[in-house]
Amino acid sequence: MTPMRRTRWRYPVFAVLLLAWTLIVIWIRCWYLLLFNLVLLDLFITRKIDWTLRKYGLPRKLQAAIEWMAVLVLALGISLAVKILFVEAYKIPTPSMEESLLAGDFIFVSKLAYGPRLPNTPLAIPFFHNKLPGGKKSYSERIQLPYRRLRGFSRVRRDDVIVFNFPEGDTMVVQYPGQNYYSLVRQYGRDYIRSRFEIITHPADKRENYIKRCVALPGDTVLIKEGSLYVNGKTRPNPPGKKFRHYVTTRGERLPDKLLDSLRIKQTTVTYNPVNSLHVMYLTEEKREFLRSREEVRSIKQYVEPMLSFQNQEIFPHSDLYRWTADHFGPLRIPARGDTLRLTPENLPLYQRIIEVYEHNELRLEGDRILINDEASREYRVKMDYYFVLGDNHHNSADSRNWGFVPEDHLLGKAVLIWLSLEPDQRGLEGLRKERIFSPVK
Repeated sequence: MTPMRRTRWRYPVFAVLLLAWTLIVIWIRCWYLLLFNLVLLDLFITRKIDWTLRKYGLPRKLQAAIEWMAVLVLALGISLAVKILFVEAYKIPTPSMEESLLAGDFIFVSKLAYGPRLPNTPLAIPFFHNKLPGGKKSYSERIQLPYRRLRGFSRVRRDDVIVFNFPEGDTMVVQYPGQNYYSLVRQYGRDYIRSRFEIITHPADKRENYIKRCVALPGDTVLIKEGSLYVNGKTRPNPPGKKFRHYVTTRGERLPDKLLDSLRIKQTTVTYNPVNSLHVMYLTEEKREFLRSREEVRSIKQYVEPMLSFQNQEIFPHSDLYRWTADHFGPLRIPARGDTLRLTPENLPLYQRIIEVYEHNELRLEGDRILINDEASREYRVKMDYYFVLGDNHHNSADSRNWGFVPEDHLLGKAVLIWLSLEPDQRGLEGLRKERIFSPVK
């Protein structure tokens, strides 16, 4: 490029970069970063400073190494900025969102949808979420920043598929990383777990990532009755691909493998009892009606977990006062920022974790007295918005029915696009699900 052409282009390039950087600084509200505009001014216009390494008289190889290192640091910085502020890639690890999202789907999650959440734990090794390959933490908690979210394009809406940090992921058992610590405590007792195993804790932004469908917003009242969802007293239609457990009875023979394959039902997910020709399987409405029309099928009945005479320990709020199940749950009001909760010993299990863990207060119950930060109180003012989420695989999902609310500061973004899809148990191109590539998340 000739000197004249370089001169002609440097002014519009400078203007575009100056405007873009200024808008980013205004967006993130870190005003000291405006000083970088002076660097841009000198690089493109004044040229008073020699930004090369030639003036230091360094060996040519060392200069080249330093310049390449600077390029790598710049590339790392740009990739981290894109990951934090704009979009991030995730892999679906479990079948809890089938058939909307399948295990082996790779998705893009928009951070701009609800506004990027800035890191609370900035001292971390890039691209390792919370642990290194050897199992050690990939971050340091020496610096903890307060929760802060930038302005986004929209707010969470009902039926959005959202990605968030697992609310009960604050504590984990090192020897059982895939198990919920609080579930283990309910089964075996806190003293047993803490005396036998190594326990680690994670701040909010370093808890495991989960993906579910948001079905109720702050201020909504949610009710599940015989498996049907009601929000604010109105029935909510099932999203496309919603699955339920079904009992399928045939006329004496097992459903053929060819039929199951045509419906994309994995044989390993079907339980068959030859004594009564009963299949237990997870079906969408469309697949259920197809099987109902088959001659070899005698009957199909959707499973509904009955109301229990005892407490189901794995259902929120894990209290003897609430006998809810996965198909009979609520009514439960979702707290919103600014709500004043009227507290009683009876409803305290619903909000205890909000007050203690998510909003960092000391809470004690002494008889009928509720003490918050050592002061007797019958009210609590909520500081954040909360959400209620469900998995589309209704009877094969750990969600808000199990662990309660999703706090606002755990929210990461909105799932928008499937960019790759692979069968988890197949290798190479044989496992490629071409029909799902570049399909939107619904």
